[in-house]
Amino acid sequence: MVYQECKNKKKAKKNTGAKEQCLEGLTIKTAAHVPGFSFESIEDAKDKTKWDDAVALKKIIPLYEVEELASANTEDTNFEGRRRQYRTASGKKVSTYNSFLSLCSHSAIKTYDGDEVGLFEFTEDGAVKGVINDDGSVKGQSVVMNVGKRIDATADRPPSTQVTINYKDFNEFEDDGAIFRPEGWGADDIYGIFDVTLNQVSASASEIKFTAASGCAGGDEQITSLLAANVVLKDLTGATESVSFVAADADDIYTITGTGFADGFTLGLNGVVTQTGTSYESPTPLIIELD
Repeated sequence: MVYQECKNKKKAKKNTGAKEQCLEGLTIKTAAHVPGFSFESIEDAKDKTKWDDAVALKKIIPLYEVEELASANTEDTNFEGRRRQYRTASGKKVSTYNSFLSLCSHSAIKTYDGDEVGLFEFTEDGAVKGVINDDGSVKGQSVVMNVGKRIDATADRPPSTQVTINYKDFNEFEDDGAIFRPEGWGADDIYGIFDVTLNQVSASASEIKFTAASGCAGGDEQITSLLAANVVLKDLTGATESVSFVAADADDIYTITGTGFADGFTLGLNGVVTQTGTSYESPTPLIIELD
């Protein structure tokens, strides 16, 4: 005996009444998130603080400006029978876009090549596109990102990186999509974690002066908002030193004081720290060398 259970793919019909269509704008920026992440509700998904927290925890990874967005969808493949068509392969939803990126930013997005992630899309009219789960939580569309080679600058075009977004199931957004509009913030207010380079100004056995810079190629923006809890000095065994902290002065120089500082002590940020709505991390600690 052969037992076969066919799956009914049809969904309940929905009402079609509509006097005015609510149409979202063009995608101008994206933000990836790790698999399994979601906001608990639409209200949480509209809360800038919730976004900042998720970025600091490396759950959400804001990406770059979307330029030259295009569809690369593929069509269904069908076999023509005598009386009907038989679908032999389903078409795919695929988008491509370019981002004009520095070498540092290209190197960063390249590390996500081939990854399966969730993807929120920010639109030019202030909306965010996502998906509502059965429990009311909100996530991004399930996609696989492919990052192309960096294209060098030409006489009429900046250097660029092409990103291909392969949507795992276009029905995910079409059937359970969420287009929501946060108030008071948008795509331009969401950033990824900035790498920070700590630079020694001077060092003695009792005092260390340093600056903190952020940006590509070692840092071009001085960070002056760090607090005592954001900075950690460790001795040669890796133990945390007890220090006094003085905020950045008019020359953007921080000062920490204590006793027994020595060559080889390391100074870094205390994990990912968030100040004034922006998150920072120091991947490489500063190795102290006494003057």
